[in-house]
Amino acid sequence: MKKKTQNRKEEKSIEQEMFSAVRSVRVSEGIEEQLKEAIINRHYRAGDKLPPERELAEIFGASRSSIREAIRSLEASGFVVIKKGVHGGAFVIEKGESKTMIRYLRDVLRFRQVTLEEVLQSRLIFEPEVAAEAARRATAKDIERLQEITQHQLKGFNPHNPAMQYDRNPRFHRVLAEITGNQVFIIIMETLMEIHSHRINQFEVDEKAMEEITAQHKDIIEALRSNDSKMAYEKVKSHIIAVHHLHKQLDSEHS
Repeated sequence: MKKKTQNRKEEKSIEQEMFSAVRSVRVSEGIEEQLKEAIINRHYRAGDKLPPERELAEIFGASRSSIREAIRSLEASGFVVIKKGVHGGAFVIEKGESKTMIRYLRDVLRFRQVTLEEVLQSRLIFEPEVAAEAARRATAKDIERLQEITQHQLKGFNPHNPAMQYDRNPRFHRVLAEITGNQVFIIIMETLMEIHSHRINQFEVDEKAMEEITAQHKDIIEALRSNDSKMAYEKVKSHIIAVHHLHKQLDSEHS
């Protein structure tokens, strides 16, 4: 316990040198920015617990209410998760726990009222290139994972239950991005899929449409199995256009 206390004192000393008191109109914003930079620069790593409110208030020379507001903003932007209980506190999110951030981006785009055509254009520019890169890198394990997702999607489909019609964040497309190993691709793909999911879950998709989507996924898988980047590019492009037409059809039916 003594050693742990000593370590915390040393960490606190480093934090006092790293952070500075905030004297701005909105103190909490200045605190949030400094903590955010500390997380981005890996002073606090994934899973780390931020110092207690009392200590942060002392370090920043601010009130605990300003600290609380800054922490809540960090949680809203997806940098930390707040846990309750004896061992609770604000923890830096683990890799892959970016849902809050992705949903924030989705909501910003929805607020800006992006059109269906804008989404189509974005997907056609971005996703075929991701698929081509995934085809160059795909392993047997990646293929198996995509096959399991496709089988599960069709098996779990229920035309009378919107919650079972389509993944809230289609994993098939996310996995294509994950195969590339590029974190930026993953974040962009997740954002596009959040928008896609929000739209598709407002409507009832029939079994025939779901079977067509599944067949298109299988064609994409075959392109990846062959490590054929050109075929993967074309298959994903065709798939996006087909799903776009489905969206337009559903829009017209419910307008």
